[in-house]
Amino acid sequence: MAACALVLSRRTAPVVPVVLFLLALIARFPNGIFLTVDEAYHWISLSERFATALATGNFADTFYFGHPAVTTLWLGVAGRRMYETLDAAGIIQESRHTFYPLMRLPAATLTALALALSYPLLNRLFGFHVALLAALLWVGEPFLVAHSQLFHMDATLTSLMTLSLLLMLIALEDGERPLSRSSWWIGSGVAFGLGLLTKSPALLLIPMAGLIALIRQREAINNIRSFVKSLIGCIAPLCVWGGVAAVVWVALWPAMWVRPVATIWGVMSEILFDGGAPHPWGNFFLGRAVDDPGPLFYPVAIAFRLAPWTLIGVLLWIGLTAADGRRAWSGPNRWLLLLALFVVLFVAAITVMAKKFDRYALPVFPALTILASAGICRSAGLLWHRFRNVAVIPQKRVIVAGYALAIIVLAANLYGYYPYYLAYYSPLLGGGPAAERVLPIGWGEGLELAASFIAAQPDGRDRPIAVFYQPVLRPFAPAGVAPLQAIQAPHQVDYAVTYIDQLQRNTKPDVHRPFRQIRPLHTVRIHGINYAYVYQVPPPVAQSLEADFGDAIHLRGYDLDASTVQSSHVLTVTLEWQALAAVNADYWIFIHVLNDRAERVAQIDVPLGTDRWPLRMWYAGRYVSTRHRVPLPSDLPAGVYRLAMGIYDPHTFARLPLRTGGERAGDAGDHALLLARVTIP
Repeated sequence: MAACALVLSRRTAPVVPVVLFLLALIARFPNGIFLTVDEAYHWISLSERFATALATGNFADTFYFGHPAVTTLWLGVAGRRMYETLDAAGIIQESRHTFYPLMRLPAATLTALALALSYPLLNRLFGFHVALLAALLWVGEPFLVAHSQLFHMDATLTSLMTLSLLLMLIALEDGERPLSRSSWWIGSGVAFGLGLLTKSPALLLIPMAGLIALIRQREAINNIRSFVKSLIGCIAPLCVWGGVAAVVWVALWPAMWVRPVATIWGVMSEILFDGGAPHPWGNFFLGRAVDDPGPLFYPVAIAFRLAPWTLIGVLLWIGLTAADGRRAWSGPNRWLLLLALFVVLFVAAITVMAKKFDRYALPVFPALTILASAGICRSAGLLWHRFRNVAVIPQKRVIVAGYALAIIVLAANLYGYYPYYLAYYSPLLGGGPAAERVLPIGWGEGLELAASFIAAQPDGRDRPIAVFYQPVLRPFAPAGVAPLQAIQAPHQVDYAVTYIDQLQRNTKPDVHRPFRQIRPLHTVRIHGINYAYVYQVPPPVAQSLEADFGDAIHLRGYDLDASTVQSSHVLTVTLEWQALAAVNADYWIFIHVLNDRAERVAQIDVPLGTDRWPLRMWYAGRYVSTRHRVPLPSDLPAGVYRLAMGIYDPHTFARLPLRTGGERAGDAGDHALLLARVTIP
């Protein structure tokens, strides 16, 4: 098998990184279908502010808060310039469908490039098969793909931290020169500096760098004195590594040129005070809203977010490594043990912080794909060794077929979840429906589908949409957005949207409480998860009157306008309806005007549906107002008249059964409701 790997690696060495880059970029190519909360609230506007600060020389204004997100903002400036250039050249049209993808493209390209650059490092550390399979798993891991498509920090941080870590391992493996003069070590420092410019969790590479520097001197450690001497010997390589990172930090962050102390303190404050505090809107874990989900959060979140084959591969590697015992620290497996240690240390460190999101664990995912690849490859090798005597297919063909199958499975899995990779949860653990009961879900995806549904309604473009995350929905709402509280103001909004994120975390319960009394008109469901609920805001009722006609049609009340009776002999009746279920027939409504002798003096029989609201659009939760003009005889005597109404099938003339706590109009026939008494002058 080793000889086969050598032949394959020699033939494919030049082209594999290029192919991996193209595959990764295709999988990560961004779209403008939806917008995340952080993009809408922060990064898109901050990238414009960053570009303005650079153009005007106001370098102090390149610090906003202590993430620090500098690499993300540089990439955003590149995306914005690309968009402006193509727009000015007339190559693209100005719209969100072109703006969002181009804003996200530089960051997506960086993550694809980092993956391609990691492959030769993996090949050197672990050999051809582990490296290639690890790269393919990395290409197709849905959680990594999801974040690589966005204009955000976590995917960029993940790529840079992984590159830095792999370069450290190469420097450890290459014992020809001291670490402080190793180009691999210096390259790791550059990647670390870029990662630190992206987000402060890159600091968690420092313990790994110290450990690797110490391991490099392990042969000189014989006693406590030599151990102390080795610790002192780690100072020089760590100073070089950290010094290179510091140069990158200062060179690429203009705020450091003019306000270094304030900028550094801003980053430290973010780490100490913001990261250590619970999220102000709370969190959600294991079916309930909590402030801090506790130590189980990240193990559970990682298990749910990993593709099944990656999770199985990691478990295989753990089992095989445990079976090796003391032999585990030998050959390439020692580098795998260091990667596993990084995973444990990183997860432990972010677990200490009260503020928790599943995406904070993203930097361990490439390491997990590498461990999974090692577990799968070693298990496959053991199986081949056991069954090779009965195999009828040459080993080389089996290997090629295995890689082809892996690519097909990974591509099919991504295709099945496109474009909502953020909604991917492991089918092994129950997928999206199970995750909805366990983990916090929703980062803005799905709100655009709610806006699309509303815009398709006859009145969907009349008024703003009430929603909690207004900036997220605004680009997709034709008439704009309004706060959720706007449902309390009559005729300010027609539709409101609630989102899974706020419902799980019980965010502002007083604002969401009114929706418990309203039936959702539409549910946005993505891969088994109920992401958003669309409500039609009930229009106000002048005169309340509750009545059900059949199982699907509910009368909420009415309004009478007799102001035109004397001038035009017309009585205007406005009826307020709610559909309890889909209305599947073309019903008609009758309104009879009865005098005190139960004689019918006027009537109308008209379709219940209207041009704007045909009955086929009366589905559960829909509120509809219908206005009916009832002509009255010109010689109608003054007096008090009764209005009776009902609904019937025009083909059979059978009336729908009436259920009401109000008064019936028995003299108007069966299932007739006494709507009101009206005085005709």
